[in-house]
Amino acid sequence: INAEYMGMQYFFTGKLVVRPTHAKLTRDTEFFGKMDPYVKVQLGERIFRTRIHQEAGKTPSWTDAFQFARKNEVVLHVQVCDEDLITDDLVGTGKLSIAEYCTPEEERKKVTVPIYYKGKPAGELFMDCLLYT
Repeated sequence: INAEYMGMQYFFTGKLVVRPTHAKLTRDTEFFGKMDPYVKVQLGERIFRTRIHQEAGKTPSWTDAFQFARKNEVVLHVQVCDEDLITDDLVGTGKLSIAEYCTPEEERKKVTVPIYYKGKPAGELFMDCLLYT
């Protein structure tokens, strides 16, 4: 384990497992029909994408889990998108402070990430996070 307390943030290396479980979205990008949502999760340069939940609308769920090799990154970025035929729509984005939610004292955590679109609330993304140090 490489742990160092610097100000109010913990810096750790290790493996971070992230599992987006479901979302409660308030923003709908479809005029007709239901959205086909998926999530992009980014830590550093690495990006993963969940499967698409067809016709899930504003209450999608997923079972995908992603493992990141962590090298002192402190923020996990997420995007919720709606798959379309030509160009996918952005439902919203959010951030998760790894230091706040995934510390060695509490290795496994269920977290809620607020999702925003152009500065306005667009819903919530629920995830499980597990940090291996």
